[in-house]
Amino acid sequence: MRRRESITLAVIILIASVAGWIVWPDNPGIHATVFDRDIDIDFRVVEGLDLQGGLQVLLEADPAPGQELTPETMNAARSVIEQRINAFGTTEPVIQLQGQRRIVVEMPGVKTPGERERAVKLFGETGLLEFVDTGSTSPTPGRPLEPGKYPTVLTGKNVDASAVSVTFDQRNTPQVAFGWDAEGARTFGDYTEKNVGKYLTIVLDGVVLSAPRINSRIEDRGVITGRFSLAEAKDIVTKLKYGALPVPVKVVQQREIGATLGQDSVDRSIMAGAVGLGVVLAYMLIYYRLPGFIAGLALVIYSLLSFAAFKNPWAPVTLTLAGIAGFILSIGMAVDANILIFERMKEELRLGRTLGAAIEAGFNRAWDSIRDSNFSTLITCAILYYFGSGLIRGFALTLALGVVVSMFTAIVVTRTFLRLLLSTGVARMPALFGVGGVAVPVEPAKRAPSRPDPNGFLPAAN
Repeated sequence: MRRRESITLAVIILIASVAGWIVWPDNPGIHATVFDRDIDIDFRVVEGLDLQGGLQVLLEADPAPGQELTPETMNAARSVIEQRINAFGTTEPVIQLQGQRRIVVEMPGVKTPGERERAVKLFGETGLLEFVDTGSTSPTPGRPLEPGKYPTVLTGKNVDASAVSVTFDQRNTPQVAFGWDAEGARTFGDYTEKNVGKYLTIVLDGVVLSAPRINSRIEDRGVITGRFSLAEAKDIVTKLKYGALPVPVKVVQQREIGATLGQDSVDRSIMAGAVGLGVVLAYMLIYYRLPGFIAGLALVIYSLLSFAAFKNPWAPVTLTLAGIAGFILSIGMAVDANILIFERMKEELRLGRTLGAAIEAGFNRAWDSIRDSNFSTLITCAILYYFGSGLIRGFALTLALGVVVSMFTAIVVTRTFLRLLLSTGVARMPALFGVGGVAVPVEPAKRAPSRPDPNGFLPAAN
């Protein structure tokens, strides 16, 4: 074995071992404490709405008297709701307009009563933040404030979204830090300077969050405190970051929906993937013999790497029926590169090339076709992901990920395995390469350089 191939093989084995450990169904994850810092990493499969079920909510616009409801307003409302749901942490949500005044929201995995209540409050409430001058009156937090009784100083539209975050006070109680834009800072500074000693009540969707007393002039930054939990503080931050809904909405229907496929359909999909993998392996082994066996090993490594990428804890891929279809399709596409390479190799062997020369020529001459075909597929996936939504994006993402991983396994893994064959006697048997009747030439042995005779004569030729 040459040193470079040995190192590459060791890296491939290490990567495949780690991927196999991640893919293992009973994987415990990583849970440790390093330098007084807890590390908790779980490797799990994230399933979409069609595989695991979730929450479905039907919202209807409820405009104020005299407010015009336009398609642009409904599209803006849908966009705000989508941004809030993405911040909630749900993967592959579906947010669609239905008719002229309704929005359908589907969130996978939201099943417990607490999760459902929090989710509906997050995207169903208007999210209108108001700073109200209540003078010498200190309203009770958690209770609604009578509309129109007190003047509003500022609203959330003047809040700087980049300056909104969750912080903690000295007692480790969550609070919301915020900042103003230029206009808001000027208005807020002038108001607080003139109203020292009075109460400025902070109201969200008509409910009092807190009523702090003004002690001095405040300009560009402030803190909202109140009787809310960490999750509630995060939801307030989400609403402030993405703004209020352009039109109030009300919940018309809320229900928990089951998986549309069911366990039987999931099992059938897994069986389809296993059968597809088996058929591809059998075809490669029968037609390409030894190189086909090597391609099969690379394909197994490809499957491990792809599924491990799906389960990564930082940006997991949500598996839906369309995503599974994309993965199964990529299994067949993963051997395209190997077929191009092996056919080039067979051509070179038939011309009398040595195995080493045939391997290098096969990879070099097939690379342009492999690159162009895979890049074309990636461009198509990018278009589907950018313009599509929901299930279409899942299909595009799993297919693109499969194409990228297949390029690694075809170019690096298969090439390394074939190069390692050069030092074995098996590599010289023509039947193992599907070129029966053609002898595979032996690699020429390297001869030591000839040394001149001490008497000045050149060595005789053999």
